[in-house]
Amino acid sequence: MKIKSVRKDILKNKVILTAEIESDSFPGSRSVFFSYPEEFHDYIPENTDPFLPAALIPCMMNKEDLEIIPPLSTRLFENQSVIQDIFTVWFPEKFSKVHVSCTNKTDNNTDRKPSRNASFFSLGVDSMYSMLKNLPENNPSDSRELSGLIYMKGLELPLSFYSKGQDKAVIERVKKVAEHYRLELIYGETNIRDIFPVNWEDYYFGPGLAAVALSLSNGFRNIYIASSYSYANVFSVPSNPLTDHLWSNEKTNIIHDGSEKERAEKIADLIATDPFALNNLRVCVDNEGGDYNCGKCWKCVRTMLTLDIVDKLKVADSFPDKLPGNYILKLKTYHYDSMIYAVENLKLAKKYGKKKIVEKIDKEIRLGKLDQFCGNKSKLYIITEVIHYFYKKLLRKILGLRY
Repeated sequence: MKIKSVRKDILKNKVILTAEIESDSFPGSRSVFFSYPEEFHDYIPENTDPFLPAALIPCMMNKEDLEIIPPLSTRLFENQSVIQDIFTVWFPEKFSKVHVSCTNKTDNNTDRKPSRNASFFSLGVDSMYSMLKNLPENNPSDSRELSGLIYMKGLELPLSFYSKGQDKAVIERVKKVAEHYRLELIYGETNIRDIFPVNWEDYYFGPGLAAVALSLSNGFRNIYIASSYSYANVFSVPSNPLTDHLWSNEKTNIIHDGSEKERAEKIADLIATDPFALNNLRVCVDNEGGDYNCGKCWKCVRTMLTLDIVDKLKVADSFPDKLPGNYILKLKTYHYDSMIYAVENLKLAKKYGKKKIVEKIDKEIRLGKLDQFCGNKSKLYIITEVIHYFYKKLLRKILGLRY
């Protein structure tokens, strides 16, 4: 793959940062862009930094070396090798390490660093928590105080998906939140997911967010990516405390934010105490990019369960005021990722003395553990393993063997 050129244009009241890219995976060259209203012109650098995170992961997937012609951050160039090491260790069957070449490296004029901070914002639990914790009134350190929110069309879903105008209601709601908390809203769109159709959840959302952050690196010193998991559950996902900061350049630090709390704690300890934030949560996976919560999908239900545990569901206007009758099945404890959140809600239910909920979640977790053990294994394999386990334990007891 080759990033041939980068240009910054003003067209129809928009500032557009575009790279021309050639690749073995598609014919000719294609234009990858980040577009913002013209008022954000000064925030946008004219360099290759935003396009490295966008292109590197597809190159590793396709075993294609990457050649970069325009200027690139020295810091980012040096860190990309470590990023590749991490991704290839995590996903050895999916990625291979590739050669990245760039002869035009730069320090990005570090004498003119921006001083403000922004956070990615989608109205979800994690981004809502990161916003609230870094507001001036919640006393973050001076260097971390939040001044802006970033909402980017084309990340949650590919840009080509938005044919029904469903993004308009979301942007209006995000604007309302930004105005309420006296924060600047930076909003735009990108086609990186259309050009590079990499699995977003499994491999790409960290690099994708980093690409957008770097497209705003003239405007912010720190940009926060909200954590999905606490430090207790750091594992191989594309946005995490181990890799996110490695996408930084000399002007902008990319910070993985919020891992000090589990998601259930984020809701209970901060979001549920702020009525405005509570009433503007948007977590649904079945709304096709719209701004509503269906109240039935697994992500809605696990959030509603947390709110019910802390007695806030009935006052949360963005959700139905009652859990669906089959809510316990929506916890999907057969999946490792969902099991984490079920355990978090179990801990919270114990803390709040919700005995009936504790009993239900505990039983579902036990079933989930068995589901994870059994997986797609045959009944014969499972029976054999159980017999083997009890035989070995009994034999060791008879022989007096101890760990």
